[in-house]
Amino acid sequence: MSYADAIGEIDQILQLQQQLLDPQATTAAATTGATTTTTTGATTTATSGSTSTFASELEQALATSEGSTSTGTTATAGIDTGTTDLSATDTSATDSSTASGSVQAMLAKASSLVGDPYVWGGGHDGWSTQSGYDCSGFVSAVLHAGGYLSSPQDTETLPEAAGIESGAGQHVTIYDRDESGEEGHVIIEIDGQFFESGGEHSSWGGGGGVEQIARPSAAYLSTFNDVLHPAGL
Repeated sequence: MSYADAIGEIDQILQLQQQLLDPQATTAAATTGATTTTTTGATTTATSGSTSTFASELEQALATSEGSTSTGTTATAGIDTGTTDLSATDTSATDSSTASGSVQAMLAKASSLVGDPYVWGGGHDGWSTQSGYDCSGFVSAVLHAGGYLSSPQDTETLPEAAGIESGAGQHVTIYDRDESGEEGHVIIEIDGQFFESGGEHSSWGGGGGVEQIARPSAAYLSTFNDVLHPAGL
């Protein structure tokens, strides 16, 4: 092989390397028989060399490159190939949507029952429409509308019911009084709005069946020994 031929093949190898690294930025070369023609500006140069040998090297290089891509880890410049845990995000969004739906359903149910009379034991026969509600029957119906409680509860069983947890909630808080010797009663707060059925009459309302009342005084709220909330709310 002459010196000129060697230079020609080296030049083609460099072009091949550039094409592999950046195919779009490399000018395509047309190879026919044993002659490769490269056009730059207005000058055309014909280079003769051992095309068959170079073609074999090219084929081998391409095969090696494809093998590395299929069996190894491909890193693409400017593209983050890391894996994002979309399931966690989707679950969070779903939970948030479900919680919002439960709160709205409870608020709608409580509002729809406003004006129903106080009836002792009312609301404890199931989830069908009732002629009236006592305090725990009303709160049970509201909680059930949001997807909680499998059966109506009274002031004593409500704190132990499945899905009901201790402490104030972010959106829904239940104030329950069930201590021995005290008059049992329960009211519910939904996104800052208070509802109850019956209860003692006071400046904030109450005592007239199912009503939406103003926020009770801190002294009155302190008479409830159990502060509860539906799980997740």
